[in-house]
Amino acid sequence: MTGRHPALVPAIVVAVLVLLGAGAGTWWFAFGPGHKVSPQPIAAPVPTRPPARPTPSFPSLTGTPNTAAAYDVGTCFDEQAGSGQGKVQLNPVPCGGTEAVFVINKVVATSADCDSDPNVNYGQHGYEVPDETANVTYCASLVVPVNVCFMLGGSVPIAPAPCGSGANVVQVLSIESAPTVTAACTDKTDPDVWFYQSPTSGQYACVSRPVVTSTPTPPTT
Repeated sequence: MTGRHPALVPAIVVAVLVLLGAGAGTWWFAFGPGHKVSPQPIAAPVPTRPPARPTPSFPSLTGTPNTAAAYDVGTCFDEQAGSGQGKVQLNPVPCGGTEAVFVINKVVATSADCDSDPNVNYGQHGYEVPDETANVTYCASLVVPVNVCFMLGGSVPIAPAPCGSGANVVQVLSIESAPTVTAACTDKTDPDVWFYQSPTSGQYACVSRPVVTSTPTPPTT
């Protein structure tokens, strides 16, 4: 793989998942991104990453994309805290390991490019991750297996977590095959439906919704 940098991304909702409940709207914190990925993507080696570098504030990415510095399609990752306020850092991990949360399906210039296909909506069923170091955006799908939990809400990086360990920890309830995203997870009560592995895999992850404890505040410069 080519990306060997600490991809810094804003700790702000990029998956654009809005929860309506208790009479008030809350934001999902899901950073938190050849586009087809095999249902069993090749595990990407964990690179040695240099120290994190300062990055501009979300949401604008300016300048020319540096594809040589970007992570490759097929790279799996979770997140860890970044060096700056309101920033997280992508943490490449083996796709078959216990740390993997997302897999990169496409590397594009802007988050809008993730949803250029009218049949694919990463904003609702995936994860759009701006990499301010490489000046690209990753269109990513979930790779967390059934019954496993991970942190999705709040202001901390997205990573696997023990089930029941926090208000914003969610669980993958099932992995289902379906012809379309609207036909998936219909047997679950109010699930959050994610592309599993990729939008073209024919599989969808039914994920419980987090109990968002506060409305996040966008980072300031």
